[in-house]
Amino acid sequence: MGLLDYYRQFEDMDEAEVNAALRARRAREKALALERVPVLDLSHTGSPDLPNAEVVGASVYQARGRLNGYPDERARAINRALAERHYIRGEQIVLGNGAAELLRTAAYLLLDQGSELLSPWPSYSLYPTIASRAGARFVEAELADGFVDPAALLAQVGDRTRMIVISNPNDPTGTYIESGQVGELLSRLPEHTYLALDEAYVHFQDIEDEDASMRLVEAFPRLLVFRTFSKAYGLSGVRAGYVVGAPSATSLLASIAPMLGVNALTQAAVLQALKIGDRDLQRLRATVIEQRNRVREAIEDMPVEMPESQANFVWLRAEGISGDELARRLEQSRVKVAPGGTLGDERFVRAAIRDAHATDRLIWALREGLGEREHAPATAL
Repeated sequence: MGLLDYYRQFEDMDEAEVNAALRARRAREKALALERVPVLDLSHTGSPDLPNAEVVGASVYQARGRLNGYPDERARAINRALAERHYIRGEQIVLGNGAAELLRTAAYLLLDQGSELLSPWPSYSLYPTIASRAGARFVEAELADGFVDPAALLAQVGDRTRMIVISNPNDPTGTYIESGQVGELLSRLPEHTYLALDEAYVHFQDIEDEDASMRLVEAFPRLLVFRTFSKAYGLSGVRAGYVVGAPSATSLLASIAPMLGVNALTQAAVLQALKIGDRDLQRLRATVIEQRNRVREAIEDMPVEMPESQANFVWLRAEGISGDELARRLEQSRVKVAPGGTLGDERFVRAAIRDAHATDRLIWALREGLGEREHAPATAL
């Protein structure tokens, strides 16, 4: 069809009909364009990128030359590296097959039938399962506008409360409780209650030094701090994490340690990541903080609520629609997020923070899904 033929088709149509035809044409063009755009998956919080090639190479080298030998069950080289990094003694550290596995083992040791595990809620979805498998009751402490309220936690501590678990920054809200508040909470806990601090996302917070809460183990023997190599280090596939406790808690830490240690391939990757991975980690951290701020600024003129995130994800609620509906609308714009129903609050969705392109896509999809298409950048796709 030539240009003149294109315009002649509108000669016998009134303005409303012309506009309707143009809108329909635009909708068809947009649908075809979106079909060619791959879905951007922001529903998971792990790293989307492969770790440094040297880290991968260390594990491969170990596999080629040492699979027939048992690993160091105490992971001494990694313990020394972590002890130097955190300025603590090696016996205060236990390496395990992921932070969640270490947390589960700690729960088995500290909980029993009829006891209680208390946690702010919504939070990491495995905590209720961990409590249940240990024979304990899971008790929720409601968050205050997405934030952990130490006073509310203390109000729910009873004679049967053997363990409190705090995800910090919290998954899924991304909110952070500062070390001063953690110390105040610990100072008021009864003797029979331990605090497990799950710091899976601590590298992404920019409020205080990342070891600020970990240093409290020197003063509080009932504090256990859990870290993972799955998030900031991008090593989810090797299943590695560690727990740090007080100098007086070495007996408990030894009981938490896996019976025969962590496999040799994992140890090789983790050790190399500790040696050379700081530059990549800091680059990732800076990107997450920058893009997290961009999302916060972008939603200021949208009907969207977002608690102050200190993690590599944001927790979003759109006015007047459910989390499931918001997730559906975003996926129509080829951006996949995690609906909040399975994460503890069906009003919200969780969206991972990645690079600048991912932020462009997320902001565009939010505006599109909320009917604010005129603000959407032309380059978002």
